[in-house]
Amino acid sequence: MPETPEIQLSDTSLTFAKGLAVLKCFDATSVTLTIPEIARRCDLDRAVARRLVLTLVRLGYVRQRGRSYSLSPRILVLAGGFLQGRRFGLAVQPVLEGFATQLGQPLMLAMRDGFDAIYVAHAGSEGVMPRLGFTVGSRLPLLSTSLGRALLTVEEPATRAALIAEAPLTAWTERSVTDRGRLAQLIGAVPAGTPVRASGEFEPGVTATSLGFRCDGGELAAIGHSSESALYTEPGFPEQVEATLQKCAAALRGLL
Repeated sequence: MPETPEIQLSDTSLTFAKGLAVLKCFDATSVTLTIPEIARRCDLDRAVARRLVLTLVRLGYVRQRGRSYSLSPRILVLAGGFLQGRRFGLAVQPVLEGFATQLGQPLMLAMRDGFDAIYVAHAGSEGVMPRLGFTVGSRLPLLSTSLGRALLTVEEPATRAALIAEAPLTAWTERSVTDRGRLAQLIGAVPAGTPVRASGEFEPGVTATSLGFRCDGGELAAIGHSSESALYTEPGFPEQVEATLQKCAAALRGLL
């Protein structure tokens, strides 16, 4: 599954990679961790984990409270370069906000990171409460969500096939599709530039529609909407969502 140029192991820093692994082991369900917990999660010797954690504390990316550790706000600096360099605040966010306001519903923008679709921008709508606390940086599984599947529709065929074969596949709900062959057929049948819909497969009672697109700079992205499934039964609403996603993708294509 080609994602980066092939780099020899001898040209990399394993210590740096281990430090990044420590940062990644903090998540929504593990806001604070002890050194033994970090060592287990990262498969590290406890002494090695301790040195890495204390280094991150000294650099200001991790906070220490007694024997527990958590990420500090400085961690956002690492993402800031990505967001600022692509003018998310100045150019991308206003576009999202404009279309979310027109639709009267929230919209989210995602890009692929390995086997996940990761939120890189989100625009809310007054009076519409987000579900499950998703925000910028949240990760969604590629195979079980409309955002993930939309990203797969614009991947090269060989990369798409490899991702479908290798990405984790979980039965999040009783409606989740867990057969890789069927998923390959479902995703392969969607032409690039066509919206993808998933209903109740990741969140019970929630339907999502997403559209994958290739940006002028070569990046792949997906714009999506999700709401209670009942809303999708209202006459004209699904078509309104799809039209909004098409227009929003066209406006974003030259900005990323």
